[in-house]
Amino acid sequence: MRKSKSAENRVMDEFLAPANFLLKLSGRAYEKYMANKIYLHALNIRKANEMIYRLILEKIHLVPEKLQYDCVELLNHYDCWMLQFKDEEQKRKPALTDEFIFQRADGQMAYPRSSEQHIFDTYLKFTKQKNK
Repeated sequence: MRKSKSAENRVMDEFLAPANFLLKLSGRAYEKYMANKIYLHALNIRKANEMIYRLILEKIHLVPEKLQYDCVELLNHYDCWMLQFKDEEQKRKPALTDEFIFQRADGQMAYPRSSEQHIFDTYLKFTKQKNK
C-alpha cells in the first residue's frame, strides 16, 4: 500500500531532510579531523554523530522500510564508536589541541558508507518527487 502524500511529507520533513543534513555535518567534521587529527575535531564528529543517533531513534517510526537495515548499521557503528571514544577520552583526558587517534577495537565496525549513501539517495529521490 502506497503512503499518503502527507505521510511521505512527514518522512521527508521529520526524518530524511534532517538525516541528510546531519550526515553532511558529520562528514564535514570528519574531513576537518582527517586534515588535523586533534580532539577538537573528534568532538565535532561525536556531536554530529550523537545528533544522528538521536534522530534515528526518535523518528524510527518514520524510517522507510528500505532504510531500516541502513539505520541499524549506522546505530551499531555509532554504539561501538562512541563507547571507544569515551574510553579513549577517559584514559587520555586530552586538551582540545591534542592529537586524538584511536584504533578500532573490532574490524567489523567500519563506518557504513553505503548506508549513508542510501539515505542520501533516498533523500534526493523524495526531493525530486516532492518538486514534481
